[in-house]
Amino acid sequence: MVGDGLNSPRVQGGKQSDSDGPYPDKYMMRNTRVLSLCKAQLKELSEEIVQTACEELVNIVNLEDNLLTDVPEELRRMSDLLTDLGLAKNQLCYIPTFISQFSRLLGLNLSCNLLRDLPMEFAGLQSLRELNISHNRLDHLPRCIYELDALETLTANDNQIKEVDATENGLGALRYLSTLDLSNNDIQLVPPVLGNLTNITDLKLSGNPFRQPRHQVLAMGTAAVMNYLRGRIPL
Repeated sequence: MVGDGLNSPRVQGGKQSDSDGPYPDKYMMRNTRVLSLCKAQLKELSEEIVQTACEELVNIVNLEDNLLTDVPEELRRMSDLLTDLGLAKNQLCYIPTFISQFSRLLGLNLSCNLLRDLPMEFAGLQSLRELNISHNRLDHLPRCIYELDALETLTANDNQIKEVDATENGLGALRYLSTLDLSNNDIQLVPPVLGNLTNITDLKLSGNPFRQPRHQVLAMGTAAVMNYLRGRIPL
């Protein structure tokens, strides 16, 4: 899947065309099922590239570290193919509603952009297991995330998130969530009921202004933090 920084071993490099800028090798796409156009100064994605990717049944697209201000409309043609999509390190301010069409998507990396929210249509990504929204401008976790029933990993560090909703309508709705990274945000209070979410086995909360749990408890690891939080739930 698309992971932090998109340093996935499945993502291969593209190659330069002599005349038209970055253009992937279709034979590499055929062998790897990957379209990778990283650091290519892209502001848009050509229909020709997408057509070739469709013909070669590409299911992983990596457009990391470009100049995209919009999610390329051309990607809609691949909505039935894509399982992993990397859009990290671009200039995205919003995610279009057509994102809901990517019903097979398992991994999505939106880190290092300019996002302040996600559309409710995002909840249509019912196969999504891994979501990276770190290093954006979010001051809250978008409500649509709580409807991603298959989500296992949520990476949301280095934003400006102020609150944690651990109720059954919030993070408590994500029964498969095992990894949660909320480090380096603006969280003032960690709700004790977060400790009841025993499916979470990897929790990162450091770098926030809350006073409890103390740093000593955080340093002891996820199990210690969850036990501490459960102990503070009012009887």
